[in-house]
Amino acid sequence: MKAPSHYFDPAEFTEDSDATRPYNLKSRMVRGVNKLPLPRRIHRLGLRVASYFHRLQWKLTFAYTLFTAGTILILAVVALALLWYLNFQSNLYPNAIADAMSKGVPPLADFLEQDPPDQAGLQRWLDDAIAANYLIINVPKDETGNDAETQVPGLFGEVELAAIVDANGKVLAVSADEAIALNEALHGHLSPQAATVFEAALRGESDLTQLATRGDGSLTAAVPILGHDNQVVGAMLFTTHAFPISESEFLQKVLQQMILPFAGIMLVVGVVVGALFGFLIARGLTRRLRNLSEAADAWSEGNFQVLAQDNAGDELSRLAGHLNHMAIQLQNLLQTRQELAGLEERNRLARELHDSVKQQVFATAMQVGAAKALIDRQPDQVKPHLQEAEQLVREAQQELTTLILELRPAALEGQGLAKALNHYVADWSRQTKVKADIRISGERLLPLPTEQTLFRVAQEALANIARHSRATAAEIYLGWEADEIRLVISDNGCGFNMSQVNGKGVGLQSMRERIEVLGGHFFVKSQPGVGTQVIARIVNPEKRST
Repeated sequence: MKAPSHYFDPAEFTEDSDATRPYNLKSRMVRGVNKLPLPRRIHRLGLRVASYFHRLQWKLTFAYTLFTAGTILILAVVALALLWYLNFQSNLYPNAIADAMSKGVPPLADFLEQDPPDQAGLQRWLDDAIAANYLIINVPKDETGNDAETQVPGLFGEVELAAIVDANGKVLAVSADEAIALNEALHGHLSPQAATVFEAALRGESDLTQLATRGDGSLTAAVPILGHDNQVVGAMLFTTHAFPISESEFLQKVLQQMILPFAGIMLVVGVVVGALFGFLIARGLTRRLRNLSEAADAWSEGNFQVLAQDNAGDELSRLAGHLNHMAIQLQNLLQTRQELAGLEERNRLARELHDSVKQQVFATAMQVGAAKALIDRQPDQVKPHLQEAEQLVREAQQELTTLILELRPAALEGQGLAKALNHYVADWSRQTKVKADIRISGERLLPLPTEQTLFRVAQEALANIARHSRATAAEIYLGWEADEIRLVISDNGCGFNMSQVNGKGVGLQSMRERIEVLGGHFFVKSQPGVGTQVIARIVNPEKRST
């Protein structure tokens, strides 16, 4: 069998090999590293870095960071959509114009209630309101509730049309650049949407949604002017561009001047804060998971005294509590099983001693008693009884030796299954005078529970051969095959009828249970006068783990 590559191999140490030269660990490490191509070294470094960031703590940190960045970007898109809606789709702006006009036009009633109406005064008032080509209205004190008048600017766009009419809709004052004659009906110069709100104002409508509209690229608002008797004495109409620039230009400017700078700053701050917050949160979570992992590692080694400490009160804490409860239950179960196993072993030994050694000792006592009775009267008849007693003592000694070998708990300590089985078979053959050949193939390391189970099965099978088979030879095969470990024990003894026993003997049943606990299979083949063969097969633990 070829030695593993990490063991010393004399064949590798030739006169021309590096091994005969002075050993320099540092120089060999440097030479080995330098022989690696640069791309391969970079690839290895990348794998190390990637493995570090594959930890749960960094995954949670990245998740918090991405969530924060995504939230900021979504808010930026929502803000852009909201601004677009307010400026190009909503009636909030037209309603705001109508509201400002309704608060600023009450002083015009004094001009309209004169007979005839003071058109010059109305024109001066209108020219002052649109002097900067924007509508700026002075709201009286009684409308604002303040001690001074308040100016309400209408920076909703440049003026398209501003006009003041009487109760019949005739123009009394109009913006200078409009080709509308005074005392002319204004209705004929309006679009259908503007005409609708204009008619509502002449009816004395006070609902702002009826006094403002958006359409044809313009915003139009019209408000009634009420006299001192609350009767409509006139109306004011104002039309402006819906927005001074197109939708595409608006979106571009808002993105460049508002959304992107603000969102960029918030994105940087949010990413830093999100990463820090995520790192701290993830650190605490991974620490708690590490505690659970350490407790689970201790449990896997059979140490159930270690419990997971987590008192946060959340789902993870409840999981830790359930796992601790499970560990305590497992400890109790193992303790109970150990006690039951010890009790079963004592019962088995009691049965063995009762069925074999006790009967042999009783028979020995009978033979000694017979010899004692004959020693005075028939001395020549004493010798056969003593010889029979001597044979019974030897059989009892052999039976006790077999039981003692079975009870040795440290047979596997420090030597492995193959070596322990070799020693045991040699001792068993010497004590039972039964020739035994053992063959071992493909030896590899096995978990201790698997080795103990196979060793106990071999002990039980050899004990049965010594007690019941009257065999003169036995063969033991232990092989590590591709998918399983196989133990076969054969003898040339008397055998037995399988239909009568059917695997119900205590020893056979014990062997079967031991193998099946590990997921293996147990078979017995026997015929009277031919011998018996015991076969135990256990799946290779390496295959079972994958």
